[in-house]
Order: sequence, then C-alpha cells, then structure tokens
Amino acid sequence: ELAGPINVITPKNYIEGPWVYKRNKLYYLVYASAGTKPEMIEYCTAPSATGPWTYRGIIQENVPNSFTTHPGIIDYKGKSYFFYHNGALPTGGNYRRSICVDYMYYNPDGTIQPIVQTTKGVAPVK
Repeated sequence: ELAGPINVITPKNYIEGPWVYKRNKLYYLVYASAGTKPEMIEYCTAPSATGPWTYRGIIQENVPNSFTTHPGIIDYKGKSYFFYHNGALPTGGNYRRSICVDYMYYNPDGTIQPIVQTTKGVAPVK
C-alpha cells in the first residue's frame, strides 16, 4: 500500500495476472499479455513503485496446451525462480493446468532473459 493518489497505468498488451516486485533498485511488473493468442508473459520496469514504467518485452512465449499462463517470481538461496502453469500433463488443458518452475536469469542491467521452458524444471533446493 502506498500513501497518495491511485496511479493508473496501461502496460503494453496487458491482460491480467500482475506480479509486482522489487529486486535491487528496480521495480518489476510482470503480467499475462495479449501479444498473441494464447497468452505470453511480458514485463515492464520502473525506478519506483509509482513509475514511470518502461516496457521491456516478452520473457515467456506460449505454453503447451493452455490458452493462459500467469507468472510468479522469487529469489531463494541465490537463485531466481519463475513459476507458471501449462496444460502439458495427461488430461491437461486450459482449465486443467500444471504448475511449472524454471530458472530465471537477469542481465547486468536488470533486464530479464527469456525464460527457457523445460519439462524437467529445477534441481531440488537443499
């Protein structure tokens, strides 16, 4: 919650499912986008929670067997993890989704490298 007026923004291709977080000195807004059908994940960055927000592009292309995908991002024990869903398991589909997690990597300037979707996921965290 922030004290002050409500700021309305309209990120490029925004549909739903926003994930907002701060990493180092940069704020991130990651969301399901209408760039193509089915949805992809795109993002913006800003120097403060109130902006100004700069569109940065697509970080995740379409997922297998699902019209939608939504992001969740955490840093844990020195690694960054990208959570999303697809419909790739047997009997999966648009409304029978599977939770997935893959590694996420940042460039030195704070931009996010495209997500590499795997069927293996990440190594167990010890």
